Amino acid sequence: MPIISKVEAKSPRGRLIYAAILLVLTLGGITMVYPFLIMVSGTMRSEMDESDLALIPKYLTDQDVIYRKFLETKYNQKVEHLNRAHGKLNFSFDQAAVPEQFVAAQADDLERFLDETSIPRHWKCLGGIEGLRTVPENLRELTKRLHDRYDGDLAAFGREVGAAMSSWNLSGFVMPDWLTNRYDYAANSVFEEYFKLDDEAEWPNRQLMSISGYFVETMLQTETKEDPVTGKKETHEQKTKRLEHYVLPRALPGADQPDLRKKWIEYVQKELNPAFVALDDDITDEDYQTYLSGKYKGDSDALSRTWGRQIANFGQVKLPQDRWLSGTERRDYVEFLEGTVQINGQETQLIEHYQLTGPEYAFRDWIEGQYAGDVNALNETWSTDYHTFAQVQMPIAQLEWQYVANHSGPLRRTYAVRNFVNVFDALFVRGRAFLNTSVFCLLSIAIALLVNPLAAYAMSRFKLPGTYKFLLILMATMSFPPMVAMIPTFIMMREMSMLNTFWALLLPAAANGYMVFLLKGFFDSLPQELYDAALIDGAGEFRMFFQITMALSKPILAVVALGAFNSAYLMFLYALIVCPAQDMWLLSVWLYQYRTQVGMGGMFASVLVAAIPPLLVFIFAQNIIMRGIVVPVEK
Repeated sequence: MPIISKVEAKSPRGRLIYAAILLVLTLGGITMVYPFLIMVSGTMRSEMDESDLALIPKYLTDQDVIYRKFLETKYNQKVEHLNRAHGKLNFSFDQAAVPEQFVAAQADDLERFLDETSIPRHWKCLGGIEGLRTVPENLRELTKRLHDRYDGDLAAFGREVGAAMSSWNLSGFVMPDWLTNRYDYAANSVFEEYFKLDDEAEWPNRQLMSISGYFVETMLQTETKEDPVTGKKETHEQKTKRLEHYVLPRALPGADQPDLRKKWIEYVQKELNPAFVALDDDITDEDYQTYLSGKYKGDSDALSRTWGRQIANFGQVKLPQDRWLSGTERRDYVEFLEGTVQINGQETQLIEHYQLTGPEYAFRDWIEGQYAGDVNALNETWSTDYHTFAQVQMPIAQLEWQYVANHSGPLRRTYAVRNFVNVFDALFVRGRAFLNTSVFCLLSIAIALLVNPLAAYAMSRFKLPGTYKFLLILMATMSFPPMVAMIPTFIMMREMSMLNTFWALLLPAAANGYMVFLLKGFFDSLPQELYDAALIDGAGEFRMFFQITMALSKPILAVVALGAFNSAYLMFLYALIVCPAQDMWLLSVWLYQYRTQVGMGGMFASVLVAAIPPLLVFIFAQNIIMRGIVVPVEK
């Protein structure tokens, strides 16, 4: 009988009650669905926007936000690299400055310069190749290429790079830091594939080294000036205005700028890599050859041994204009730069002839040639107000904005599914966690459907005198926390050499006291006449067990199978103890390890993926499960 009768339901009071009930249920549903939707939204986020709790990530609808998202990926989540390239003082990517106006001519000129000019390898870096607690697209592609190159042989890869590799996770890969004074790289397969990937990338996806930006970061950013009149320190706004779009002189500043001259010398000699330091036309190859000949006492063989390449005579050695230097060759060049040379009979310090090289200086020379030295023509085309070509900035932001505007759809899709792609890559392509879990669950179900029914059948069929005492012992094991038995079980598995095997996972949980109790009760309800008739027909116990008992117990067997699946799928602490080897990790152990390597978005994505198998099992087995619950009650 309903609480509200049909007649009362049609009255205003009844309708009000129904409306209140529906409202409460709706609000309750929202309180369950809303956190789930927040979690789904979180899977599409990165470090830049992971604290934003909006249901729809802003980069899916806002052009400025997708531009900042692109910058976060390109500059490897390092805002200092963004500031170097853009000449800005941004605090974070979510507050990064966007171009006030887009001028297509600026982006077109920069792209034409990059296409027409032979850019040395150390003038650029591939973007999206490393990340903080994430795996960007280019890093994933680099990992894939290395995996294919070694046919998945991790040991061979480790021997090549000279390190013990436990997995194909290259999240520790650090992109070349070309500008740093002491930086060098190992010429191995990792960098070989990295350089190939770099050569294939589009220019908007590459970082260009900025000599001026690095100077601001290392020499000026920590310095706060004071007003010479009032003595007050400059505000952050004043400091930002002073340092943004800073242009470092190509040559050594004159004595009329003592502070800048001092910082310029310190920067070039202690901070900047010598590969970005060239010499003007007053210094010739002969000067360098004379220095090397004197240092090595005219022995070109000694020079060859030291530099590690064949040099027939000193006349073959050239000044390393725009060329990367390594090892002793770099050391010799640095020593040469720190010395003196004879010019017109006078001893001259080489530092007076330094000429910085880099993409920004090459671009200024190129753009001046393109506009025939007419800065007004440049200003008219670019909508700028430069006074000289020495002030011209590389319009990197314009090129990036143009690229994002033309590829906003693919970029949004890439960022939306990135965390899921990384999870599937780790689980199904280069990992064994999902395979191990699938095998373990299937074996657990098979053993549970064999061992537990056999034990229950024996106690139900033969009415042994100690049946209930034995059942009590089985049920008593459930009163102890599982952790109590973990250490003894671990010791037994170790003594039997079963660690890091499926046996260590399966054997301790092969029998379950509660399942035996449940099955015995179900088997007791089966008519005894079935067994009597089978005995008359000559059936044996195994035939009766499989063709009668098991065939009539499908609902309860479904409950047993579900319980075995649930226990196996959720096993964590015990699996971590007895199977610590990475190639034997279960999904729960992998989730625990994975969350330490990724941010919130990656963690949410991994949890959602891990929740799919139990959801599918419940959806397809819910009718059988309900029968397993209802039928024993009816009997």
